[in-house]
Amino acid sequence: MDIFALGTAAEGFFAGIVHPSVFAAVSWSCCSISMVLLNKLILSTFSFEFNMVLLFYQNTICVISLLLAREMGLIKFESLEISKVKYWLPLNVLFVLMLATGTYSLQSVSVPMVTVFKNSNNILITLLDFVIYRNKVSSGVVASLLTMLLAAVLAAKNDIEFDFNGYTWTSLNCACTAAFVLYMPAAMSQTQLSSFGKVYYNNVISIPLIVALDVLAFGDFLKFYQSDLSDISIQLQIILFMSGIAGFALSLSSFRCMQKTSPTTYSLLGSLNKIPLTLFGTWLFKTSLSYDGILYISLSLFAGVVFAYTKAMSNKKKQDQVSKQIILPSNVKQTKPAINMG
Repeated sequence: MDIFALGTAAEGFFAGIVHPSVFAAVSWSCCSISMVLLNKLILSTFSFEFNMVLLFYQNTICVISLLLAREMGLIKFESLEISKVKYWLPLNVLFVLMLATGTYSLQSVSVPMVTVFKNSNNILITLLDFVIYRNKVSSGVVASLLTMLLAAVLAAKNDIEFDFNGYTWTSLNCACTAAFVLYMPAAMSQTQLSSFGKVYYNNVISIPLIVALDVLAFGDFLKFYQSDLSDISIQLQIILFMSGIAGFALSLSSFRCMQKTSPTTYSLLGSLNKIPLTLFGTWLFKTSLSYDGILYISLSLFAGVVFAYTKAMSNKKKQDQVSKQIILPSNVKQTKPAINMG
């Protein structure tokens, strides 16, 4: 039995209540939202100042969970190979920088504004995708991106809890995220790793990189060692452990969701997730928002959903055009294409 079989069993249990694809989508959404809220809780509410220690702990928990699952025969993935590591290493450097800047951003910036900036990542990614790979986009995508940009600028201008350092970290996080996303196809084509292999490589290689980055720039491990560890309450220890498990669950639920839903649905869910995340983040952390701020954050979230849908429809149209250009030999009998019900 593998871990996806366990997921199928869970879906079967809830079969009378929800459709399997809905179960997979809701599971991924819950894990995604929980991960952000748990990190915000650790970094802001509990004022845990050792960001690099947090990343080291979460990635270690994920690696241990993956190895245990493989030993139990629940999942399969490739072991480390030097030939693959050298191609994956640049991507992993970007991965660590993305995680690090993300935690410092989340520490100082409210959850609603973090979601606005996450939406704005699409602007930079799309622009660089055009510059580097010459991938053109439709007018609908351009319109949604311009709306996101306008909404982000106006939301930041009306942010009552504006923090310059936090916005600097958030901007750096956008740049690192864009670089990570754009370099990923090249790394994947060179390594041909399985889904769980990618998660394993990302997390296990990131552990020494996190330590190296901390020694060079932050010094969190030394500060953590010199601090009074008795100040770390049992409640915080439980939440720290939950965040590590949430990271592992997020990886599993993400793959399950991609398997059970279409790319369009998966993309839309990523944008729709930001709506409950914004609401929960505002409520749980008592975020102060002006009426104008609420308006522009809502506009950004709406533009994000429109972008995801428009981009997905544009990609589908391109695929359909390519399919129509394929001409079968005259001696080959054309058959009715199978319909994928998944």
